[in-house]
Amino acid sequence: MALFTVDKNKCKGDEACVAECPLGIIRMDEREHVPVPTEEAQDVCINCGHCAAVCPYGALSLSTMPAGECPELRSGWRIAPERLEQFLKGRRSIRAYKKEALSRELLERLVDIARYAPSGINRQPAEWIIIHEPERVKDIAREVINWMKSLIDSGSPLAESLHMRNRVSAWEQGKDYICRGAPHLIIACALKEDVTAPAACTIALAYAELAAVSLGLGACWAGYVNMALNMWPSAHQLLGISKRRACFGALMVGYPKFEYYRVPVRNKVRLVGK
Repeated sequence: MALFTVDKNKCKGDEACVAECPLGIIRMDEREHVPVPTEEAQDVCINCGHCAAVCPYGALSLSTMPAGECPELRSGWRIAPERLEQFLKGRRSIRAYKKEALSRELLERLVDIARYAPSGINRQPAEWIIIHEPERVKDIAREVINWMKSLIDSGSPLAESLHMRNRVSAWEQGKDYICRGAPHLIIACALKEDVTAPAACTIALAYAELAAVSLGLGACWAGYVNMALNMWPSAHQLLGISKRRACFGALMVGYPKFEYYRVPVRNKVRLVGK
């Protein structure tokens, strides 16, 4: 099967697909002046879809993604710089949640948006775990506490540097400083040997976190959870995934209990190097 096909009636020969192909595996046919794949294209294409996405005429269809199955970007939906700046600066890590649970469909919508995040050579390595049941979230938080206790008992410097005694003490007093009472968790994992996974999963989770804000939800990175899932076998087993996979980030998700009204001050930009 051909790597891609071109509707010659629609193609205007503007060569945008040639210029935008990340691997340079599209050329213009000299006789017909339409894009064609190079000889090595079939073997090295990463299926990113840039060629189909950049064509304003819908003339190019990859064998894996016909132009008709690629939704058109709506004109006039570009976010104004001022709005985007406030959106990004106003994002807050939410650590107080309402008890109201989200539908699983809403959590899956976040993950669906997150899968469009960029990844190295379009590997898309992220795999997802949605912890929908609040009781399971508590079970994971409890295993995180058990992990912390083991580090404290062994005199691990990590326990001291990350203030684990305080977290354990709070837990014993009925305060959850691990998952903060969030009703849900979204976890990104991938095969350990995939070198693109750490960055790809982090970026994808950032997409999910920002998408949560737009849907009126709150999210916060669950750093203790992610560490325990990778360092404490009992916690990892709760996820039901193989030992070949590592977790590369976790988000607490729920309805925020409070709203925020101002942007806090941050350090000035530090430019280093030449």
